[in-house]
Amino acid sequence: MRAIAWLVVLGLFSGCTHLLYHAELDTMNSEGDARKSVLYWFKTDKLIGDPKAGPILLMTACSTRRIHFDETENGIVFRGTPGQDRIPGQSGTVTEGAICGKIEFGSRITDLQAGPLLLTISCEAMNDEFGIRTGLFSPSYLQASELPYQFEVQEERDWSILGRTPDAPEPPTCPY
Repeated sequence: MRAIAWLVVLGLFSGCTHLLYHAELDTMNSEGDARKSVLYWFKTDKLIGDPKAGPILLMTACSTRRIHFDETENGIVFRGTPGQDRIPGQSGTVTEGAICGKIEFGSRITDLQAGPLLLTISCEAMNDEFGIRTGLFSPSYLQASELPYQFEVQEERDWSILGRTPDAPEPPTCPY
């Protein structure tokens, strides 16, 4: 009987609240096409210990890329990839470690909550005749803009002893 009581207590203390934060926004991609973008991340609040979260993922309809926003010394950012991203209007690609996107007013993913979230994109995907392009899909993501995009983030909660997390949102469907 005592062993069962200890298992119950241990189970309660190892239990977690799993949260899925997600938002959708109708946008333009870096090729100027109207597309839906989905932003999401997971967070785990433990009964004992620090919460864990991230990365934040951005998916754009008809895109072959998922953009990852990670915590850095510069805040929550998306670092561009040389050979795949460039600053709009420039012919060359970004350098290693170049910041191509930023979550405004946030430095830790665990601190972000449901509600408005501002995201700035300053790069665009490179498309050229040598890039792999199957059908309607391309590497294009959310269009670069000086003004931040505002996503209205929703929260879904799920409490679990066994560690089950909510399912990630489906990628937005390509309208064609």
